[in-house]
Order: sequence, then structure tokens, then C-alpha cells
Amino acid sequence: MDLTQTAIPETLARLAGSLAEAELDEFQRRFVEAEDGDIRLLAPAGSGKTHSLLWRCAELYRRSEGSARFLIVTFTRAARDELRLRLFTPQFRRLAASADVVTLNGWGNRVIRGTFLNPRLMTSDGDRTLLVKNTLQAAWAEDEAIAAGLRDHTYKLPKILAELLDTLKSLGFDHEDGSMRHANDRLDALEALGLSRHIDQLIEKLAEHGVLPDKRLETFIETVMPFWVKACELQAAQATFTLEDQKYVGFLDTRRRVAEGNRPAPGDRITHILVDEFQDINPLDLALVREIAALNQARITIVGDDDQAIFEWRGATPDYILEPEAHFGRPFATHILERNYRCPRNLVDSSARLISHNRRREPKTMTPVLERDAEIETLEHASFVAATDAVMREVRTFIERDVPGAKLAVLSRKRAQLIPYQIIMAREGLSFCAAEDLHVFLSDTFDRLLHAIRTRAMAALGMRLPTMVEDIVTLCNSVRRFPLKRAEADALAKHLRNGRPKSYDEVIDALEAYQGPLKGKNDDGKISAAFAQALRKLVHAPTVRAAIEAMQDLFGGFQQDYGRAQEDIFLVDPPFLYLTEFAEAYGDDFQRFLDDLETAKDTLVRLPGEDKEDDANALWRRPVHLMTALRAKGKEFDTVVMLDVVDGIWPLRRAKSERDIESERRLFYVAMTRAKRRLILTLSGRIGDQVASPSPFLQEAGLG
Repeated sequence: MDLTQTAIPETLARLAGSLAEAELDEFQRRFVEAEDGDIRLLAPAGSGKTHSLLWRCAELYRRSEGSARFLIVTFTRAARDELRLRLFTPQFRRLAASADVVTLNGWGNRVIRGTFLNPRLMTSDGDRTLLVKNTLQAAWAEDEAIAAGLRDHTYKLPKILAELLDTLKSLGFDHEDGSMRHANDRLDALEALGLSRHIDQLIEKLAEHGVLPDKRLETFIETVMPFWVKACELQAAQATFTLEDQKYVGFLDTRRRVAEGNRPAPGDRITHILVDEFQDINPLDLALVREIAALNQARITIVGDDDQAIFEWRGATPDYILEPEAHFGRPFATHILERNYRCPRNLVDSSARLISHNRRREPKTMTPVLERDAEIETLEHASFVAATDAVMREVRTFIERDVPGAKLAVLSRKRAQLIPYQIIMAREGLSFCAAEDLHVFLSDTFDRLLHAIRTRAMAALGMRLPTMVEDIVTLCNSVRRFPLKRAEADALAKHLRNGRPKSYDEVIDALEAYQGPLKGKNDDGKISAAFAQALRKLVHAPTVRAAIEAMQDLFGGFQQDYGRAQEDIFLVDPPFLYLTEFAEAYGDDFQRFLDDLETAKDTLVRLPGEDKEDDANALWRRPVHLMTALRAKGKEFDTVVMLDVVDGIWPLRRAKSERDIESERRLFYVAMTRAKRRLILTLSGRIGDQVASPSPFLQEAGLG
């Protein structure tokens, strides 16, 4: 509501009185009552961050006699909505009209709609593909390598180029200064921040699709930057933007206003910017906040926890919250909230002991408020399948207790760890929710895997079926990393039909004799023979497990591929390691296995996604949640089950550098601090054919 001049003195008096009565601990009060200036608030999990943030605004509003204006930046829409609701509680509603709570995307969206006539926002993969193919044609048509790549890879390369456009913006590249010097300076900065792998991944994809002749950074800059600069200009000219463009356009517009001296009127000026979850921002986020602050000559408060910085994989870096002076060019006073109101005493102590092993962090002393201890239990079993049975017993017991509002989370480091649980719970009709990033079952590659298992089941019938040739050609598309070209597939299908095969074996025999091109060549039938060998291994697999092992070992199209993970979640972390051993129980009953997989798939189709607006939906009040540890941040559960707490998974085997290990340790810290009453850790003596040993993080936390 708008405050009249006569209401302001009364409002300020009420705020002063309520602050004196506010329930603030000594650390929260020091922050709330600190001198007006730039502040870094380090707020570990469960320390009352939101409560403190709002009381700080109330105190600044009181001191300014009602003239303070706040921009509160949140990382997610859910956090934005929660803060907006809190502002309209009796304690804070008097300053609600002076506080704007927004995500950076929301801020940028306002700029776009206020600047461009009828702007178009391209949000889906399909929209972004059309953006590249149509809107940006003038940009890539000027580059022979990119144009040729789009002709040869009409489905995949547009997605990669769309990813390129957004990634360069997220990482702080500036098309208005498209010079080679600027590009090299950004590459140096990304290297110092530990973010250069994002450029390396782009280079890998572009080289793989023929856009780059080599993988040198110089070649990348010379080829990509002219295209990127032109593409950005075309997007602005045609008012066609992606979600990341909201922040990018907001940054460019705000910077332009700063350069022109076009500052807000005194009554509209933001006096204080407060950025929540600051440990999760990327270079573009930082640049936008910096320009908003410069435009308004505002004070900045950054709020977060360097120990919970777990989003480096999408361009964030803990360096910003660890060294704000270096990145804002102004000094910051630091306050730390040192009391934990969420976690039981022993979890606070264990998590603090664990995270103290990180060198790149701010030391903190955490004091638990809760006097009770959590129940911490380790489930040790010979294999992960045995551990799965034990966890499912815990899940069934939890559901049977039916405690109102109580929730159990099964947390994994890898998506594939949760595959068996999704199958079992769907088969048994148990009530659960799965985060969107677990929907491996809904991917195109998983559909191809189902088709392969069905083909194996049909081949065992020994009958002449009308789909035999199509089935074998479809399987050929998965033998190598990329499918056959359309002309190759058509020629192969014609050859296979000419022999009038009466069984799948005869189709494979015809394939082995084929001399035409496969993947561009055939080397006197060697490629055909290799394809036939892989397919025979599959169609003659005696058990479900053997069939999955054949696909894992002999079919490149099912193997891990980070280059294609952007378009198919299956390829980030193929589920073979867990699915293979889980399939042992099915013996040669292919149909039962297929039925269970289809049931799990159908169940996931009906589940809401974590990123949807309908979080209040009753489905999200279900008692059991399956998610990766990355998805668990900001949540809390009565019981947390951490799966396969073994070396090679916690931390991941590919984590080699000290920076990588510290990132993995932060993720473990986040996972274990989600528990309010009970923490269950599963330890498997063997995962697949690999002997497993306990995670070193257990010893570091004093839980080993």
C-alpha cells in the first residue's frame, strides 16, 4: 500500500518498537543494526537468513525516515514469492511498498518489455532451434564452416549454437566490444575463476560437428566471435530473445544509462540492493548487479554461504562471495550468522568438521540451537542391490507411519543411482515425487533402449514379423555414437528387404553381407560385420542382464556423452551400472522387465516438475522424494537417505583437482544438512564389478 506523509512518522515509530521486540540472536542483531554500507552476510543453512534480511530492511527504512528503497534479488521464483509473502506479514507490511523483490530474469524482462515493441521470448528447445535457423541466418550464412555444419547436422548443430549464444552471455562476454582483446581477457578471467571448462565443452562440440578445424582457443575466437556478435545484433534488431537474454539485455541497457548519466529521479532511486544466494551467481549476474548499483548509486548487501556453492557446473563460482571487494571494486564489511536453527546438534558438528577441510572458504563457527541429536545410521551391504532392498524397507515403513507433513528424501550424487527406486516404487504404487532432472525414462535414448529390449524379446519368438527390417535398422542407429544418415539407412533397409528374411537372424546375416556405406564408409564390409556382431550379441542375450550388458559394451549410442547431454539427459549418466545389476532379478523374463519400465515411465509423465509454478500442488506434499543432491539445496526433510556413500561417487571419480574435490565436498555438506531428524548412509561393498570403499568424506566428518 502507498504510505501518506502523515502515516510515515507513525509507521517509523511502530518499526522502531517492533525491532526492539524482534526475536533476533546476537549475530542477527549485529547485522541488522550495522552501519549503513556495503555488507557481506554469510548465512549458513538454517541460520535465519530471510528473517535477518527483512529486519535489516526494516531498520534501514526506519533510519532513513521512510526514504529508503530496496531491490531484493532472489535466485529462484519460489524464493521471490516467499519473500513477497513475508513482506505482507504484520511485522513488515509497512515497508512493502518500498521493497521490490525480483529475480534477475524478472528485472531484465521488465527492461525488454519497456524497450522493445512486441518482443518475442524463445523459451523451448524448439523455439531456440528456430531462432538459430531463421532469425540468425544472416549471421551464420557469412561463415562457410557454420553454414556447412548446419547443412550436415540440421538437428543437432542449431541446439549447440543456441547453447553457445547463451553460454557466452552467461560467462560475461560482451558483443558490443567484440574485439579479440576482449575475448582473450574474458578467457583469462574464466581460467582464474575455474570456469574455462565451459568454453572447452563448446569447443569439443563445435569441432565434433565440423565447425572448428581444430580445438585451439585461437581458432574458437576467430570463428565464433564474429558469428556471435552478428547474432546478438540480429536478436536485438528483431526483438527475439531467450531467457538468458533477459539478463543480458538488462545489463546492456543499464550500462548504457550509466554511461549517459540517465539516473533515476530521487524518489525512484534504489538506495539498497540485497542479493540473496550470492554464491550461485554467474559472471552475467554479477555484471548486471554491478550496473544496477552504479546507476542508482546504491549500497549492496550480498547474502549467501560459500560452503553451499554447488552450481559451478552452470557457470556460478564461489570466488564472487569469497572476494567481493575484487569484483565490485568497493570494500565490504562481513557479518556471519553463527547459530543453526534447523539441524540437530550432531549434524551441525559433523558437517562443520567436514567442510573445514576446504581451503577456499571463509572460516565459520556454527553453534546448534537444537539440543537433540539426529539419528545417524549406516547401512552396509555387499552390493548396491542389497542396499536398495534395505532402503526400500525404510521407505515402506516411513509411508506406513503416515506422520502428517513428514517427508523422506532419497538423495543421490548421480541420477542413475535412483533408477531402481523409481522402478520399484512405480511397480508397487507407492506415493513419491521425482525431480525433473531424474526423468531419464522420458528421454529419446531411453526409448531406444526400450525398443532394443523389445526387439530382443520378439527375436526369441523366431517368427517372421513385419517390423524386422525396421527394428534392425533402428538398432543400427545406436551401434555408433551418431545415427546413420537418412540415405544410408534407406539404402540399408532396401538391401535387407531384398533378401526376404524370415527371422531376425536372417536380417542380421543380410546386414553382415552388406557392402554399401555405413557411417560414410564400409571398408570391404568390416563396418557391416561389426554392426552384425553387436546385434547378434543383443538378440541372443540369454537374460535381461546380458542384453543390457551388450548394449552397454557394444552400442556407442548408449554410452556417456557430455557433448550430447544438453539434448538428452540419458547421456549425462547412462543408467547401465545400476540397471544391469538390478535386472539380474528378472532372469529371462523380458516382458516383466519391460512392463515395469513402462510403468515407471508412465508414473513420471504424471508427476509435476520441481521447476513448475504449481509447487503448492498436492502432489508435492507426497511423503517420499527422489532427487540428486544438487536438487536438495534449500530443502529440508525429516529423514534423508544418502545413497552409495563410497569413493568414486562421493566424490565423483572424475573430480581430480583440488577445486573439483572442494566442490564435491560442498555438495556432500549440503546433502547431509538437509536432515532434521534422521540421516541414513548406505555403503555398498560392490557396485557392478567394482569393489567399493567408503567415501573419504565420512572420515572427514567424523562418521567413518
